[in-house]
Amino acid sequence: MPPLEDQPTAVYRLYGADGTLLYIGLTNSPETRWKYHALTKEWWPLVARKTVDWRPNRLDAERTEAAAIQAEGPRHNCIHSPVGPDDMPLRDARSALGPPVDSVRNHGEHRWITRHGRRAAVVVPLGFYEQALADRAARGETPAG
Repeated sequence: MPPLEDQPTAVYRLYGADGTLLYIGLTNSPETRWKYHALTKEWWPLVARKTVDWRPNRLDAERTEAAAIQAEGPRHNCIHSPVGPDDMPLRDARSALGPPVDSVRNHGEHRWITRHGRRAAVVVPLGFYEQALADRAARGETPAG
């Protein structure tokens, strides 16, 4: 069998029932990858349709996937998605913050980051942050940062 990078690789798209593009990914085994998504992605029940575009090798698939994510803006992709100047992609946050980020995503509860035994920062669920911004705006306050 040829090395992984020389094998044909699928770029797949997952759509919701209303046609919304949910996710773009790549794999050498779509069915296996989708079983993993079904176990790990909270949005998986929304998937109603799948398409597969086989590319000749992994490098071609990686380039195709990155360009498609940037051009098509799937709802649940993190890698290759456009971000603002103050945003940190999830893959970078995971490597920098690891367990606290995963805990917040999986359990929806905040996690404190400490330095020398003192609270230095907190990781909060997005909904909590958005509500705090809305509350500040309702009070006429301007959010910092």
